[in-house]
Amino acid sequence: MKNILFRFAALTLFVFITTIAAKAFDPPAQYLVSYELKYTYTQDSLNHFWKKTHIPQMIVPVRNAVDVYEVVYKGLWLDSTFIIAKGSLYIPRTTKPAAEMVYDHGTRIRLNQQYGIEDFEQIVCIMHAADNYISIFPFYYGFGGGEKEHVYQDAWTEAMATIYMIKACREIYPKIGRSTSGQLFLTGYSQGGHAAMATHKMLESGAFDEIKLTASSPMSGAYDMTGEQTKTMFRNYTQPHYLPYLIVSYQYAYNIWKGDVYDVFKEPYRSRMRQVFAQPRDKDFGDVNAMLPKIPGEMIVDSLLDKFVNDTTFPFTCKLRENCLCNWVPKAPVQLCACYGDDEVMVQNTEVAYASMRAKTDVVHRRVFGKYLSHNPCAPFAILSSKFFFDNFRKGKKHPERFSAGKKLVLAIGVDIANRQAKAHLKKTGKVEHDALASRKGKKN
Repeated sequence: MKNILFRFAALTLFVFITTIAAKAFDPPAQYLVSYELKYTYTQDSLNHFWKKTHIPQMIVPVRNAVDVYEVVYKGLWLDSTFIIAKGSLYIPRTTKPAAEMVYDHGTRIRLNQQYGIEDFEQIVCIMHAADNYISIFPFYYGFGGGEKEHVYQDAWTEAMATIYMIKACREIYPKIGRSTSGQLFLTGYSQGGHAAMATHKMLESGAFDEIKLTASSPMSGAYDMTGEQTKTMFRNYTQPHYLPYLIVSYQYAYNIWKGDVYDVFKEPYRSRMRQVFAQPRDKDFGDVNAMLPKIPGEMIVDSLLDKFVNDTTFPFTCKLRENCLCNWVPKAPVQLCACYGDDEVMVQNTEVAYASMRAKTDVVHRRVFGKYLSHNPCAPFAILSSKFFFDNFRKGKKHPERFSAGKKLVLAIGVDIANRQAKAHLKKTGKVEHDALASRKGKKN
């Protein structure tokens, strides 16, 4: 009798759990909520912008006008429900089928998002769309008026925000009379490099077989979260805001600390970080860096810092380990881009990921350059290198990693000039970085 009751109870529990699970994961009939045309850039206006910003037509031609759409869509959240998220979509004005290019953006703290040329990273999307790529720019969860909080450097939510944005955009194409070539490319810089790598990995997990990836080119991402990138906690570091951003994000998503997450920080950083991450989130990374010690670990309570260093089962360490993206084997081609002089996301992240992957597959390639080029000055060359990589696939080249002599020369000359300028600036000021982007608040790539 007891055995029968036990089986009945177990069956009841199983039915209850599976019913809840089925109810929680209830995919909508469509992922697109709405889309709205925000801007149209004519060929004349793009030609003027190209000239003003010194984008060479020989390398990035303006072949067509570009329409910019705001996209509101439904994406999968951590609890298997669907939430509202946002992004922007760049459609080339042409009747030719176009390849899709997804650009995942870098670290941002402010929650508001702009569209078009007002956002430096979305210029990357315009550059591709002007050359007949459909360009997709996910905002990540929590940004631009989307639901929930952004979970910083979290591979799963980065991938979900990207993948469901792709799904929603594919519902738009027939509504506006556009078609794709069937090719899909992923890229992104800094956090976007991590997000692009996470999305590539997720697409090849078997959960999204309807989305076929052609190639990816992650750029300057922190792939080695518990290795090379962790070392920044214990030395002078230009971007100390990364650490509290990680801690607060992981607590929000995974509740890894008991009690108040801000008790992790010593005063005065405890009070300051509570203010920074309160709503509305209106501080930029420069503001936050100014509030923090140069050595990030100095803001953490000593007992917790000791656990991080010595306890491999420490919850924060375990969560960082889950978000490492070095030890997996891609199927579609990957190009890893970085610069030797990067003092924010160190080049060793790329080297470790490349060595690990290359030992198991030959579809992984790398382009690392610029001995004196730090994080921001590196971006234009990584972005061009990624576009060249994708262009070769569009042209059906047998060896897409091999650039033409002209493109190699352009990259080499550009890197050499920028490297010389950075070296001279370092010698004169003792500071690594010399770049106009670095002084633009809220425009970090």
